[in-house]
Amino acid sequence: MRKVLTALLVILATNVFALDNIWDMRYTFGPDSRPSPKLGFGLGARSDFNPDVLFPINITGRLTRNFDIGSKVNIQTSDKMNHLQASLDIGGRFRFDQTTFFELDGYFGLNRNNGSAIVLTIGSDQVISKNFLNYYEARVGVLDGVAGDGGYVKFALGMTPTLIFGRLLRCMVEVNASGSAGHLRRDFMIDILPKFELALGNVRIRLDFDIGVMQEKNNDRYGIGLYVMTAL
Repeated sequence: MRKVLTALLVILATNVFALDNIWDMRYTFGPDSRPSPKLGFGLGARSDFNPDVLFPINITGRLTRNFDIGSKVNIQTSDKMNHLQASLDIGGRFRFDQTTFFELDGYFGLNRNNGSAIVLTIGSDQVISKNFLNYYEARVGVLDGVAGDGGYVKFALGMTPTLIFGRLLRCMVEVNASGSAGHLRRDFMIDILPKFELALGNVRIRLDFDIGVMQEKNNDRYGIGLYVMTAL
């Protein structure tokens, strides 16, 4: 409890950066139920306050009213490896209606032997009022890139209550849990991520924090994420 309280006190400067790798296996910058623009670009940076920094870059597009596609490249500096590491995600999303969608992502290591993965996502919004909604997500990933050696399949569940202040500001708290069959005791994680998103015309700027809870050995790193997204 003391560690959680300490993390809350310093949340504006640091965060526990414990996210499971399945969190990055999507062509967006984290859970987001909003339709893609006709053409959109985004870039970001995540750091856990060591020499390694992750730079995600993505492009998204809307092919039809119900079908979005996109891709994301993650470029990570690596002090231990003395070179850049890169991975690629290619995905598509089909909308059943205005609130529910199905997403399929393929994940590949570009210059490292970190395996490949296929991740399926079902996401849905529950609109409570004009200024409040809750987003739910269920994910399942297969192959060694997500489940690890000896793992079979990885599962993730999440929800994101969201307060909407007009068109300018969104305040979100993402809560997610993940674990894999075969490695459940070793890699089970629960994370709480406060998020603040500012919209300036066609540009969105989002700041993410992460508070990891449970499984102390998995959740002992600190970091912060900043993302900028624009629609054309």
